[in-house]
Amino acid sequence: MIQNLETFRSLPIEAVAADLGIPVVRHLARCPFHEDRHPSLHFHVGRNTFHCFACNAHGGPIDLVMHRWNISLPQACRWLEARHHVILSMASSRLPLPRLRPAFPVDTEYLESLVARPVLSPEARQFLFQERHYRPEVVRWLGITSISHPMPCWRYGRPFYDAPALLIPYRSPAGKLITVQSRYLGPSVSDKGHTLVPVPPRFRFPSGGRCGIYNLPVLMLLQPGEPLYIAEGVTDCMALLSAGHKAIAIPSATLLTQADREALRMLVDRMGPLDLHIYPDADEPGERLFQSLLQLATSLGTTLRRHSLPAGCKDYSDLFRLHHESIQQPSN
Repeated sequence: MIQNLETFRSLPIEAVAADLGIPVVRHLARCPFHEDRHPSLHFHVGRNTFHCFACNAHGGPIDLVMHRWNISLPQACRWLEARHHVILSMASSRLPLPRLRPAFPVDTEYLESLVARPVLSPEARQFLFQERHYRPEVVRWLGITSISHPMPCWRYGRPFYDAPALLIPYRSPAGKLITVQSRYLGPSVSDKGHTLVPVPPRFRFPSGGRCGIYNLPVLMLLQPGEPLYIAEGVTDCMALLSAGHKAIAIPSATLLTQADREALRMLVDRMGPLDLHIYPDADEPGERLFQSLLQLATSLGTTLRRHSLPAGCKDYSDLFRLHHESIQQPSN
């Protein structure tokens, strides 16, 4: 099976998607990995990859099968092996063959210059402190900055970070910059001439950037026996930190790189079994993430405790915001 990996990786990504029951129109589809009302799953035929601009699921044909069925790499390869001729037939009939292009590394030197001196715009302050009620010291610890004008993702060209937006650094446990994620703060819908037009994706990574564990530096501060909370995204992580917890974010257990898994394994080796906690989002992707992380925790010889969200809260950010607003209301 291993010798066929390159064959499976070269299968046309949109033909694989079609065989998985994911309709693709003009290289876009509704993402099956989260509740997607508008197509946010983009297929790059030239690179033979997919990327969801909402939940950040990304990868090649094998990754798409693993995510779609929530199965392991060997199982995904067996599925592709069985469907190999069907997929090629679909590709030859109506889909172009991919033109593979080399991937360029993230220009971390340039990205470091963007986040080296954090500045918060009025839009950023409104979102972070008035809408979400995050603590200023948490925002400073995370090194979050903002932009009011579009910025290039790398030194010399496109694509751009849309604006207004937060720029959120991802760093290694030792603090080395890995990549920078943007969080668009503009309107969710644009109305021009009474016509709804698409707006930029809410979250965006630079080309070549990977989506992995967020807030890895906190692992260096964790004490033996101290709870570590796992969030599904960066904003939930900010809420957990603002509530006084030590927290990391894992957008999807199936997106964890080997380096991420090794970081958690080294933490277990250094500290012994971890006391992990999670508030899964109140939806099907949240349940899928919990089950995947539970398997990972078991393989690491540690525990994962589940906490339920109250009715009306879709994620921990909702719970944190409602709690903050309730204690701010004057008592009768």
